[in-house]
Amino acid sequence: MIRLAIDASVNVKDGRAGVGILWLEGGKQYPLKFSLPQKTDNHLAEFSALKIALELLEDQGRTDDLIICQTDSRAVYDAIRKKKSKNSPYSQAIQAILLALAKFPQFHLNWVPEADNRGADQLAKQAMRQASL
Repeated sequence: MIRLAIDASVNVKDGRAGVGILWLEGGKQYPLKFSLPQKTDNHLAEFSALKIALELLEDQGRTDDLIICQTDSRAVYDAIRKKKSKNSPYSQAIQAILLALAKFPQFHLNWVPEADNRGADQLAKQAMRQASL
């Protein structure tokens, strides 16, 4: 079983963004952080965090593993659970994630309060500060 905590952080002044993923498996933690190459808003950055996590899992050949993923983004959680978004700017990102999720029969996305997602949050903030646009 793999546990993932995902988060994103955006600097509202300049649009720099980063993604943090805390991968927990076999009693070990693997902190991962990625700067996003383009300016973005917070919701789109949060969708990017999930998309990047799915790409990492697929690249590692882990599509058949039991995966428990947590996010503190209500927008991401609701859109994926409902398989749609009321906000058209995110429709393309949601559709890409839903296509990717079709490869993961045992993927479970859970919403958690922000206070329970601090590890991923710290990684996202570090990645945001390292982003250069």
